[in-house]
Amino acid sequence: MTTTLERPPTTAGLLRGEWIKARSLRSTWYVLVGSLVGMVLLGLLFTSTADDGGPGGNGGGPPGVDFAQPLTLALAGYNLAQLALGVLGVLLVTGEYTSGTIRSTFAAAPRRWPVVVAKAAVLGGLVLVTSAVAALVAYAVGSAVTDGMPGLGEDGVLRVVLGTALYLTAITLLGSALGWLLRSTAGGVATLFGLVFLLPILGNLLPADWGPDVVRWLPGSAGGSLLRLTTTADQFAPWTGFAVLVGYVVVGLAAAVWRLRTRDA
Repeated sequence: MTTTLERPPTTAGLLRGEWIKARSLRSTWYVLVGSLVGMVLLGLLFTSTADDGGPGGNGGGPPGVDFAQPLTLALAGYNLAQLALGVLGVLLVTGEYTSGTIRSTFAAAPRRWPVVVAKAAVLGGLVLVTSAVAALVAYAVGSAVTDGMPGLGEDGVLRVVLGTALYLTAITLLGSALGWLLRSTAGGVATLFGLVFLLPILGNLLPADWGPDVVRWLPGSAGGSLLRLTTTADQFAPWTGFAVLVGYVVVGLAAAVWRLRTRDA
């Protein structure tokens, strides 16, 4: 009697499997469509009311928005989109632990790191494409309803628009890394919220002589430099800040692979 060893799945097979899992979940499309449509609508709200004392005027709007910049107002909806997409990143991982499908995934793919990479590639590609479309639409809508919107050919404008998609993709993958590490939806979402939203606010309470140096190293603050036409001395240069955010993602995913090797599903 002879036995045949099953070959591990190929890279293409892993990618196809992760794509099937992602697209088959209604929550994937609800979150993607809801967050990105909301990003466009909020940009429309802020730009259309910037001159009449509405939410886009100097007295309102999301924190961290430069109200003198029509471009920043048009893309300001990313503040809420990043939370929704980060939660999606957490859910696509922790949902497999909750349903138990992670066991069948690892049974088919004994090596752990290709699974983590395949899920990140599928999720990252999906968010990158859809958020790039949303950012371009938000820019176009903002240009139609407000004066003074800089053209895409002006210095730094295209970088800010497409950088919004890069930033949202990185935050989504950071959520995915937290999902792998914590294996808890509540824990992953709470940690993501703390890193991206809460810690920068608390950091502003630190002494002025060293507090800004701490805040700029936080993932949201560092990556957010990519979304600014100009940066201050307390902020990273755009691509340097984004590199810091990518570093968080890479370290998080590497730590996830290490944990999977030491403690399985």
